[in-house]
Amino acid sequence: MRVANKNLMRAMNRDNVLRTVRLQGDISRKEIAAQTGLAQSTVTDITAALINEGLIFEKAAPGKHTGRPPILLALNPDGTFVAGAYISSGKISVVVINLEARVMGSHALALDETITTPDEIANRVAETVRTCCIRHGFIPEDISGLGLGIPGLVNSDEGMIHFHPGFSKGFDWTNVPFKDLVEKKTGFQTFIENSSNTLAIYEHWFGAAQGVDNFLVITLEHGIGLGLYVNGALVRGWQGIAGEFGHVRGDSREATCRCGMKGCLEAMASPHAILKEAQKAARTGHWQPPNNHQITLEDVINAAENGEKVLQEIFTSAGTILGQRIADLTRILDPETIIITGKSNLAKDMLFAPLAQAMRTCNSKIFRTTPKLVISPWQEENYARGAGVLVLQKLHQNCAI
Repeated sequence: MRVANKNLMRAMNRDNVLRTVRLQGDISRKEIAAQTGLAQSTVTDITAALINEGLIFEKAAPGKHTGRPPILLALNPDGTFVAGAYISSGKISVVVINLEARVMGSHALALDETITTPDEIANRVAETVRTCCIRHGFIPEDISGLGLGIPGLVNSDEGMIHFHPGFSKGFDWTNVPFKDLVEKKTGFQTFIENSSNTLAIYEHWFGAAQGVDNFLVITLEHGIGLGLYVNGALVRGWQGIAGEFGHVRGDSREATCRCGMKGCLEAMASPHAILKEAQKAARTGHWQPPNNHQITLEDVINAAENGEKVLQEIFTSAGTILGQRIADLTRILDPETIIITGKSNLAKDMLFAPLAQAMRTCNSKIFRTTPKLVISPWQEENYARGAGVLVLQKLHQNCAI
């Protein structure tokens, strides 16, 4: 037990030092010790190991100095590279990123709707990662690890997928050891996580939540996801599946969700639900789309922006319900910032104006102010990028990766 505690402390100290160098830029060992509260000797030992690994490097302080110039430490952006993959129902997106999460290469593979088994999907992941690396000049030895961002119920500690909403109809995705499957096919040490959680990690490290320890990331992709940070730590819960915001109750018990329950928020206000309501409007003759057989979310957004009142009402209803439920979250969790991202962001004010209004209406003066609301531009690549940052997080924390 004592050895485990020493290993834990060593990993925490390493993470603390590397994070300080990453956030502060050029910094001396003395300043690191002052900011982290670590002993100077501990900082010296950790930074020596990080220099040896190529993750940081020494540089002379700029300007004129009497005697020997002070030695500063800086992050080596290309000290290592990691891969990240986002696995949706129709596509696998892969990126290779450096220590600053800058995308060095990307590749995507469209999935045939008949390919739904875990083994087939793992094969496609390996193929997409391999192609991305080859096309952008990386060999396997360049890649320190692979992160997978997956919508649905994921236990990151066990490497298990308990439910994937995109593949559940084609095969039983209950308790699939997907981490092990992908590791065997790629040869890379692999980490898996719910895709909303990987985006939350990305926002905390490099995005709108830098320096914020209490925030929510709400993803509006196909369903509704939630990445949650409380007191600087990602919340995963007992089974690793915390944050399933899409499966709290909305305002109705009639709408059936893909999870099998009725009245879920995801069945009423998600992009998937908005699209279903628009398709229903087309079937009942309340809207005449250009292509009645293949309606996309982009078609619905464009038509609503061009004045289709029935579609505008769908967005208003979805935004209002979302705002009400988000307001409930703010009273439970007291976040400083709420970040909303995903494909629904393309709807802009049609969705977010009623959402913000509902949040204001549901607020009480006794709760002081509402959290800062950030609408983050939708970039599909960020899901894979967030999965790569998951590996960077492990690299910071684990001396043995």
